[in-house]
Amino acid sequence: MDKTENKCALIDNGDGTISDVKHGLMWMKNDTWIELGSLITWHDGLKYSKKLNQERFAGYGNWRFPNASEAKTLFERETSNIDVQGSEIHIDPIFPSGCGFSTWTSETRGAKAAMGFDYRSDYEFWLAKENDGFPSGLRLVRKIGEKSEDSDIERFVNNGDGTVTDIVEGLMWAASDSYLDLDKWLSWDEAKNWLKRINKDRFAKHSDWRMPSRKEVQMLYDPGNPVTDKYGDTVFLVEGFPPGCGQTSWTKTLNKTDRTVVMRFHFYNGDYKWHKQGLRSHGVRPVRNIKE
Repeated sequence: MDKTENKCALIDNGDGTISDVKHGLMWMKNDTWIELGSLITWHDGLKYSKKLNQERFAGYGNWRFPNASEAKTLFERETSNIDVQGSEIHIDPIFPSGCGFSTWTSETRGAKAAMGFDYRSDYEFWLAKENDGFPSGLRLVRKIGEKSEDSDIERFVNNGDGTVTDIVEGLMWAASDSYLDLDKWLSWDEAKNWLKRINKDRFAKHSDWRMPSRKEVQMLYDPGNPVTDKYGDTVFLVEGFPPGCGQTSWTKTLNKTDRTVVMRFHFYNGDYKWHKQGLRSHGVRPVRNIKE
């Protein structure tokens, strides 16, 4: 296997992938412009990623769109490469020349627009997802070390009682979040009070519903399965959860140095950030441990 490492800790794995050790990411060496010979719409990108996951490209079934921050990690102003038009782009030459100058990302705005990232000038821009006249390229990515489940194993099972079971982690989720139930945003304390209420009412015959940790709720993020949230924006959830939800979920993950801020997970891009507990967020996704 040919493994060539550059100064930015990019490694050619010799199987059509490039590993970014610094950021813990594995990229497809070729983008869609090289592979398909054309730019593609955002929706075509979803079909392309689904196809490669079904084929388990390089042995993995969890290739996806990069989010905006991941796409930006490939931009290195001091490096030089050449795109398909012969123009300079700032992507390390460990990636082949002749690629597209931009990539779609998983960031969306409303039901019709998505963000692209331009490697000519470190530039983010918005495009219509179905725009055939001015589409973009796409370079798929996955996290190094992230589990890639076999496609024929049904991990998330809808129980038909308003709950979804994750059979791998032994967790039961409420299929609907608080935003679907209440049609309003909640602060962290209000989210805790709502959880107390559904426990008192014994939702789905259980009284041990709680806030998820950041790692738990992140497992529900699936960039290959877009659904529509309350406002018509795109969020990414594993199959089995209904549309119309909120874009974010509170978690129980408190900051170790500032106990007034809590982690909030974003289903529209897979990111998570610290927020003040008093801030009103879209909602919370209840979860419970399945006891043997």
